[in-house]
Amino acid sequence: MNVFEIPLSFVKVFLIETKEGLILVDSGTPGNGKKIVTEITRLGKSLDDVKYVVFTHSHGDHIGSAHELKDILPDAKFGIESSGVSYLQEGKIRNPVLHSSLQKFLFGLARPFIVRGVKGTKVDLELKDGKLVEGVEIMKTPGHTSDSISIYLPEIGSVIVGDMLQGTKRGLKYPNIYEDFEELKRSVERIKKLKPKMVYVSHGVSSSEFLV
Repeated sequence: MNVFEIPLSFVKVFLIETKEGLILVDSGTPGNGKKIVTEITRLGKSLDDVKYVVFTHSHGDHIGSAHELKDILPDAKFGIESSGVSYLQEGKIRNPVLHSSLQKFLFGLARPFIVRGVKGTKVDLELKDGKLVEGVEIMKTPGHTSDSISIYLPEIGSVIVGDMLQGTKRGLKYPNIYEDFEELKRSVERIKKLKPKMVYVSHGVSSSEFLV
């Protein structure tokens, strides 16, 4: 089993290689569909082997190119946690809950690029706690958003957490954006109990060092 990070502009998506095929995690902002599939082929992987496209949550920088990928990967099953279904399926944008004037100013500047061209994408499955395929487990980890999930890979002791944590050069910290901080803390503790060898984050440096 392998995990490949695919960096986009200011967010990353991930490709998980399993015995049962490939799983793509997230899709970045709108307009990244072709770049993602180019990177998959550059890694020497076949698009026909992509069995699932799953989303860590429904913010626009994670579901923005979902409809582009649906056209390119029509046989892959697209999945998101139940409270994110309407956002993905109807092409709606879940606005982040911001906690400072600076965040609100920066999001105001970035929003047109995050929402422009987003379209609805058919949801094939609702992600729940438990096995997705052999060796890949979905964990509901709300807090950043109500629909946030993490993907646990016990075979290699790794977890993909989306925006539940943010990576720095020193280690992993709480994100600046969250809907429910108490839920976020509980979710982080759930991940810490796994004692992962690597935590893959969508923003910043992936790490195994917890600063929280």
